[in-house]
Amino acid sequence: MTKEETFPLHRCIFRNDVEGLNKILKDEEASKLINTKDNHGNTPLHLALMLDRRNCVLSLLRNSDCDCVTRNNYGWNPLEEATMLGDMDLIEKLTMLKFRDYRKFFGKKGGIIDKWNESLPNFHFKAHLKFKSKIPLLDKIGIKDSENFYKRGNDFRFDIGFSGVDLRGIPRMIKGSMSFIINFKENGSVRLLLLDNKAKRYTELYPELPQGMMESYLKTKMDVKTLFKFYGDFSKFRVKKKSAKGFGFNNKKRVIKINGNKKYNTDIFKFKDLGVITRKRDNEEVIGDYKSHIKTTVRDLDKSRMTGLDGSSLNKEINQTLFAGSEKQIKGYIMEDIIKQEKELSGTDSDSDSDDSDIEDDAKSESTNESHTNKLIEADNEFKKFIDENIYNITSVNNEVTDKIIQMIINGKDSNGNPIEKSDILYVNQIVPSFYSAYLKENHLPADQQKKLEEIIKNIVQNGEDYSNIEKSTKDNKILNNIKNSNNVTSLVHNFAGTYYNNSKKSSSSKSVIYEETKKEAISEEEYFDPKNTESLHMGRVMEISEERRHAKNVFKVWLTKENAFPLNTYQFMPIIEIFCLILYDQVNIKPEDNNYDRGIYYNVANHILQEIGATKRFPLKFEIPIFAGTVFQYKFAEIDTDEKGIPESLFKVPSDYLYDETVSFKFIK
Repeated sequence: MTKEETFPLHRCIFRNDVEGLNKILKDEEASKLINTKDNHGNTPLHLALMLDRRNCVLSLLRNSDCDCVTRNNYGWNPLEEATMLGDMDLIEKLTMLKFRDYRKFFGKKGGIIDKWNESLPNFHFKAHLKFKSKIPLLDKIGIKDSENFYKRGNDFRFDIGFSGVDLRGIPRMIKGSMSFIINFKENGSVRLLLLDNKAKRYTELYPELPQGMMESYLKTKMDVKTLFKFYGDFSKFRVKKKSAKGFGFNNKKRVIKINGNKKYNTDIFKFKDLGVITRKRDNEEVIGDYKSHIKTTVRDLDKSRMTGLDGSSLNKEINQTLFAGSEKQIKGYIMEDIIKQEKELSGTDSDSDSDDSDIEDDAKSESTNESHTNKLIEADNEFKKFIDENIYNITSVNNEVTDKIIQMIINGKDSNGNPIEKSDILYVNQIVPSFYSAYLKENHLPADQQKKLEEIIKNIVQNGEDYSNIEKSTKDNKILNNIKNSNNVTSLVHNFAGTYYNNSKKSSSSKSVIYEETKKEAISEEEYFDPKNTESLHMGRVMEISEERRHAKNVFKVWLTKENAFPLNTYQFMPIIEIFCLILYDQVNIKPEDNNYDRGIYYNVANHILQEIGATKRFPLKFEIPIFAGTVFQYKFAEIDTDEKGIPESLFKVPSDYLYDETVSFKFIK
């Protein structure tokens, strides 16, 4: 092969030769190279986006085989490269083409959907979802929902019991009834619908996304300064089966009721010791036809994460990762009260049987808070509701709202003349435990009022204890603020990512990040395409990349039926997990022969877990995922059915009395 024949599409892009690129793309054989990665791990589309060759990008996108999903060696997919470029037109095009690639992959004959139909053609489940926290402030955001999932061949439906988030005051879920319907047609086409069952309205999400929804999505991509990627460190990951110690109460928690009152004995498995690596890309600018100047101490960005469960290979790569071995702590903008409560709640090892939490019953779920705190006081009067509505203001001391609350307490009555009760004073302390101490430290009340407030707080809140050594709370609760500042699901996820990353700091033993001066390093076409030059290479940008490593001791807990006791098994539901992972890790266009780190992670970890839990003989009836210490997300199956008769075809069609409405969406009310 001659010099000109190696990576011809890449070479045209490198030269910004749009005419030559179009000529090659018209050739049927040559155009098959459209998704080939060069020696540096970049497809033609990646290279065109990096170098800001807009006309080249448009030429590539006109080809129906152009891969708009796959990541380059640095872990960025085309949409992410376009997002940092800030071209809204390209972002919109790439978004829709990414959906096109999903449709082509999942809808193809002999693909993952067809294989799933062979083992499980029809399926329905009803499940209860709960988010419970022993930290009062976080418990106020508690989510509780019943959900239904239906599968009938190539048709799917998912029902949820809420329609949005109310961000006025403390964020709360808005009750409703929403349904997502996906129809995979035999010709490979797909239709995705969103139904609002209360309003009897529906809209189409694919193939025709409503313009208003697209505009809302594009707003989240405007002026983006930061991207996040998440990788798993499985070097110490393990699956542990909990022994059934003791009798009576603890063993009763292992019995799960499903399909009415049918009981199944379960074994509890815990997934433990997972490292989560968050990669952050920001402070970026375009510098033209030069090698990207990446200011970071991460040496091999494409190899700084894990490739499997082989301890030796994993540890070798861990040592190349930024801040390897350093411990991280939560810092900064998360309120100190939450951190303090987390630490108090995380003092015991949850390997013991005493932590077998079970909050499937409302009465039981309330009592779970009493092990570490008193039972939560509810907002049952106007004063407490006023506190809820102004939660973001009372996390800061110096404002009119906090002064107003303090005056109500001192005067013994609210703004409507209703008496302030002991429970009202305790309610404020329950939501923001440092509120009173922080206010007293300011000492800007008249002497008589200051003394009166000290006596009230000492006698009611502290039961006679002194406040003098309690430190002032310093920052707003950024978790809640980030929820409140979100306009849609996309911005909510990004805000959460930013919270977790930016609220971490290096311990005293951590290495410092020393960035070099910005420089422009030219690279010729001959140097770029030199077969001996195989390093991962990014082009055309200055950027900062850093990584944060967090350790999760207790990752996941699952209640699995005894061996061969349930008519279904875990393997039959692996397609759900596989679909999720393929989308999450941009895997839908990866070929089996491609050397891909993320796919190696997925397959190795998935096979390891399935083997450890005996997936061919057991079925999961309940899951728990810890979010913070003392805060869990729980998912429990209530009904499971595989009878086609209980899953009518009408479920996957829009009812005749529903009206088309482009405004149907998941709402964020502010």
